[in-house]
Amino acid sequence: MSHDNKTFYFETLPNGWVVGRFRALDGIDGVVHAVTTRKGPDVMVAAKEPGKAACVVADALALRGVAFCKQVHGKEICVPQGRGLAGPGDGLVSAEPDLGVMGFSADCPLILVADPISGAIGVAHASWRGTVARIATETVIKMASRFGTDPKDIVACICPSAGPCCYEVGPDVLQKATESLGLRAEQFFQTRAGKMYFDLWAANVDELERSGLSPSNIHTADVCTICRNDLFPSHRMEKDAAGRFVAVIGVR
Repeated sequence: MSHDNKTFYFETLPNGWVVGRFRALDGIDGVVHAVTTRKGPDVMVAAKEPGKAACVVADALALRGVAFCKQVHGKEICVPQGRGLAGPGDGLVSAEPDLGVMGFSADCPLILVADPISGAIGVAHASWRGTVARIATETVIKMASRFGTDPKDIVACICPSAGPCCYEVGPDVLQKATESLGLRAEQFFQTRAGKMYFDLWAANVDELERSGLSPSNIHTADVCTICRNDLFPSHRMEKDAAGRFVAVIGVR
């Protein structure tokens, strides 16, 4: 694994999996997290049998269980009552010890969040629809309302996903983004050689900052899943044959 920077790096677990880690989350006492790769849980099992994937991920991170949503490209945030399926939605927040929360991706940004003060953690599936629906903000609001989290304490990490180098979109996406976010949305779109590209990373960083997070607490992996389809499933590259990787976070 060649990618290793001050923010995000790869590590081999005792079971042989290669997972991505954020140094900022490593530094929070009690927090465990991982972003899986192709050298990890079977990407097709993650796509087709999420409950089975949740069990093997929980075992690998020594968590009692892992909760997940049936992702629908929206902005609903679930508060799981225990391990397994928490319902339809695109984010989860929890402060329950030894219970991880997990999101699935094949190009969409997954955002891992942790509050070292309250012990709350969360994950958001920020597809382009979720991003323009401001799911990052919804996650922060839910952490504040359920666990008393001060946004300034939250550490947020944007996992590998389709990057601004490759994430080509049509004018309909720009239109929906502008309808939701206003004219500020235009700064996240760039036209090159007659094609339009959406910077989902920058859009979510901006949203997190507007939600009250300190810029110094927001971190981006800067790994594009389209460029690194060797490491990560990519729907853009593989279409319906794409499996899923996962990002999981918990607190012990």
